[in-house]
Amino acid sequence: MDFNILRENDIRGDYPSQVNKEVAKRLGLAFGTYLRSKDVKEVVIGHDNRLSGEELHAALIDGIIATGINVLDIGLATSPLYNFSSIQAKIPYGIIVTASHNKASDNGFKIFGENYLHLTQEELNKVYDLIREESFVSGIGQVREGSYLQEYVDMLISKVKLDQRLKVVVDCGHGTTSILAKDVFNNLNVDVTYLYAESDGSFPARDLDPNDEENLVTLRQKMLEIGADLGIAFDGDGDRVGILDENGNMIVTDILMAILAADIIPKTPKKNIIYDVKCSKALEIELRRIGANGIMKKNGSAYIENEIFNADAMFGGEYSGHIYFRDDYYGFDDGIYAGIRVIELLSRKNIRASETYAHIEKFYNTPEIRVSVSDDKKWNVIEKIKEYATHHNYDFSTIDGIRVNYNDGFSLIRCSNTGPQITLRFEARTEEALEYRKREFLNLVEYLIK
Repeated sequence: MDFNILRENDIRGDYPSQVNKEVAKRLGLAFGTYLRSKDVKEVVIGHDNRLSGEELHAALIDGIIATGINVLDIGLATSPLYNFSSIQAKIPYGIIVTASHNKASDNGFKIFGENYLHLTQEELNKVYDLIREESFVSGIGQVREGSYLQEYVDMLISKVKLDQRLKVVVDCGHGTTSILAKDVFNNLNVDVTYLYAESDGSFPARDLDPNDEENLVTLRQKMLEIGADLGIAFDGDGDRVGILDENGNMIVTDILMAILAADIIPKTPKKNIIYDVKCSKALEIELRRIGANGIMKKNGSAYIENEIFNADAMFGGEYSGHIYFRDDYYGFDDGIYAGIRVIELLSRKNIRASETYAHIEKFYNTPEIRVSVSDDKKWNVIEKIKEYATHHNYDFSTIDGIRVNYNDGFSLIRCSNTGPQITLRFEARTEEALEYRKREFLNLVEYLIK
């Protein structure tokens, strides 16, 4: 087994070379053993629509029940539907088979536990230790099937009443949101056009990351063709969202968070908002303006989710497209719900999407830049960059990798949580400064990985 797939927030790798049915069963045995030590009796198991999902799903269940743990099998589901199902069933522990926004040939496992949250790093490491040691308990568990799909759809529909009818294009990317998006948006007061809304786990239309503008070209074209008010895109398992305004311009997630926070924070006495190190200084400035207490944390949806819960924050998110609502929702990331909240805001205020961020300070920044580096080498590269920054007397933080802080932006270099990559992002007040920072650290990374 390639233990590099045991990542900081979840398990993820190539199918079948790294993630296969043997690995899935081994995880099931380890997870079941872990649950027995905590006196947990039953778990929820589901899978997204990747072509390898059903095989891994079945092997995972075989491993779990072989330890004496019972399984509620919800079958094909988005990650938000999985989260909702766990809450409705009152079963906080479980696993969904998914590789989220990764390419079609990848797969993996998101693991949940106490308070329906992703396992903390400490608890996840206990499961990982059991996987490595292969010291498993035995028993005879039972499997029952259940579905909360209709309840989930009904819940989403009930969350919004729209006064103004907007024209919206919804891009499912052939991902798992395809199994329910039409049931939701067809029952809202919107004029909706769909792209790639047929479930196909080979994802033939586009890559799945909705935070990458290159993946939203067709969405933009369709919007401009029909004069749509808003474009909404989802990733493979439906927990991430990407938003385009009426001009086809992307509202990147940190700016989208600023827009939504300005609508939420004045209505709640709880002012904490959690965001990750990739987010723009524009978000920091806007949070101060609206009286929010912005708290920067390291990247990772599992980590951000737990931090929002621990800080009793009503709202939070991360640059990659995960947004968490606790003001009128359950606190888990849900791309469809986030899209609905944006529609509701525009409808209620009767404004164009581009007007919602016109006042926010402008910075020049790059999208996330990914450089392929092997998992066993990437951490050493980051340590070398810390030495470089120290030598140059840069002001930097090490919350997650290294973030060099300037008065007018930042340079961020960190290890990816989800693959063998180093990710970088840069920001500045001017295009010239942005290019200088980008060249400095990209050249350094490329030199260090030779």
